[in-house]
Amino acid sequence: MRGDNSRSWAVENAKVIADFMTGTRFFLSLLIVICALFAEPSLLPLVVCLTLLGWTTDVIDGKMARRDPYGRRTWIGEMDFATDLILIYSGLLYFITAGYLPFWPFFFYGMYAAVTGLVWTKKSVMMAVAAPIAAVPIIFSFVHYPALGWVFLGWIALHLLVNWSDFTSEIREFISGLRED
Repeated sequence: MRGDNSRSWAVENAKVIADFMTGTRFFLSLLIVICALFAEPSLLPLVVCLTLLGWTTDVIDGKMARRDPYGRRTWIGEMDFATDLILIYSGLLYFITAGYLPFWPFFFYGMYAAVTGLVWTKKSVMMAVAAPIAAVPIIFSFVHYPALGWVFLGWIALHLLVNWSDFTSEIREFISGLRED
């Protein structure tokens, strides 16, 4: 009986939960920016864990937003993709300031990404530009903290296993978005 009450409460408040998860991801991004300000290479495990938590909130907020029985749209919900990009590029900032990546090439890549986002506002284009940067935390995990790299890889595998239909739907949306002009 209690489980039914919890489930109905979660469904009734699905959009609130989704927005809370998006807000949490934004907060986690700010914590990564603070790590970047310290420019300390030893903070890599913390940054990777914050990134994993951020992507976990992304999975949860997507599932909850789709479960909202009222189909509500909110400003925070509209900022979901922007929050994803903030998470990705806050990590880039950390990897540059901590000395894992050289400044100038990735500064120019960041500028390229910003201009691309302003000129081609399509989500698919911005996703394609951000994808190499999104891979940086797992790469440096494997290089500097292999156990953490395996945790990250395990998280990805588990996410794909549990959310395969969501993943394939995202891929179809991505390809469709690239084809549209």
